[in-house]
Amino acid sequence: MKKTSPAMAASTRWLGILVVLAPLAFLASLPWLSNQPDAIVFLATGIATTIVVIGSLIIAAVKDQEMDEWHRSAARFASQWGWISGGSLIAILLAVPAVHDALLGVVMLFADGPSLEEDLVLMIVTLSFMAVIATQAICTVALNMLWRARMSGPAR
Repeated sequence: MKKTSPAMAASTRWLGILVVLAPLAFLASLPWLSNQPDAIVFLATGIATTIVVIGSLIIAAVKDQEMDEWHRSAARFASQWGWISGGSLIAILLAVPAVHDALLGVVMLFADGPSLEEDLVLMIVTLSFMAVIATQAICTVALNMLWRARMSGPAR
């Protein structure tokens, strides 16, 4: 296992804070952004997304360098099967009528009437994509923990 320098650890910590604060700042600015032109909204969204994606990739690369082979094999197993199980779980949940009702209820909170506008359809697609990504992340973490628990068990 490779040890990182204190300066690299501090930089990674600050980058992690920035990765968390960027979407929180975006969410906090939504009331202000709702009164702005679409170009400003898309710019703010792009900036927050870019910070999160690039920051996450840098943190992942630094953390990968710190791992030994045992931890890397757990991460590879989890990343290989986490996205498949997360995507499958969402597909199964979308077949449940209660999930349909919940999604429709969330969207109708923002609707003016019984018809769906273009913005609401875009919101549905965005929320669905976010649900897939979040579920894949949860499944990846769960499979990583499962792999570690299984491989750390008593010898056979």
